[in-house]
Amino acid sequence: MATAPDNLTEKLDTLYSTTWQLMRPESIDNIFTATPFWYWLYSKSRIREEQGGRWIGIQVLYAKNTTVSSVGAGGIVDITPVNPITTAKYDWKWIAGSVIRLYSEDHQNRGQQAIQNLVASKLKNLELSLIDELESEAFSDGTGNGSLDINGLQALVKDDPTVDPTVVVGGITATAATNSWWQNQTRTWSTTGMPAGDTDIGFNFRKLYNLCSIGNDHPTLGMTSVTQYERYEASLQNILRTMDKDLGDSGFEAMRYKGMALTFSPSIATARAYMLNERYLEFVMESSANFDMTDWKPIPNQLDRVAQVVIQGNLVTSNRRMQGVLITMPS
Repeated sequence: MATAPDNLTEKLDTLYSTTWQLMRPESIDNIFTATPFWYWLYSKSRIREEQGGRWIGIQVLYAKNTTVSSVGAGGIVDITPVNPITTAKYDWKWIAGSVIRLYSEDHQNRGQQAIQNLVASKLKNLELSLIDELESEAFSDGTGNGSLDINGLQALVKDDPTVDPTVVVGGITATAATNSWWQNQTRTWSTTGMPAGDTDIGFNFRKLYNLCSIGNDHPTLGMTSVTQYERYEASLQNILRTMDKDLGDSGFEAMRYKGMALTFSPSIATARAYMLNERYLEFVMESSANFDMTDWKPIPNQLDRVAQVVIQGNLVTSNRRMQGVLITMPS
């Protein structure tokens, strides 16, 4: 006896949704471990969930406790109230993709194995497409698609953090006169003062690395283009090359620069390199929209049906001072 159209639709609705729920944990792992930047955040537990809220609030420590000073016997300790914390406010952003079921395909693939293969291939395709989108937006300035993209590194670690209208990040204005502590580090490529025998890229990397360091707090991930990665690799031909074990074991080409892993992404412009500190960088997701699938919906005036997989979140930083970018690198 043939399956009635309504029963077939319900059967396929359930099969797709159930298959995605089974695939979802593995798909999230695949999405966040497919590229070096997302793998780095994921492996450092810098991807986390929050529940609700109109925006993402990140506490920012911006001042010292001014009550601290030396004191003698019977001396007075300052008890003036101090509030060294402010809140950076980041907007929620949404990334979504559709799974479209054509009526004709549903009825052409009614055998159990054919249906299962069709379901798996469509959901796998969506997973790969989400990987591509997250990788692209991670290095953008957030203005793509009408400023609906997540905060990419060009939004959080700006080439010039002092120029309007780009001085506002997380709702905090940062100019030379106002909140300069909220500016990221930036260095324009230069060989002025380079010691004899040094390499141009090694000299510039060292300058930026030191700008992004305070005490024992240093950058932990360097990312640049393939061209600049190869430039740095070539500069090490006559000395020992140290590979990064963590990223290397995950299948990514990576070297060590001081205590920092150094790798590349095709999404980074040729003339730019980032030095990042994961202690102050994270991707925050809303727990009810963590790669969740919507209900299946009929497409108006068509026989076909559609559902979306959606993620709500944003890339945020709590300390721009510890993030840096090297710009105008020669090709």
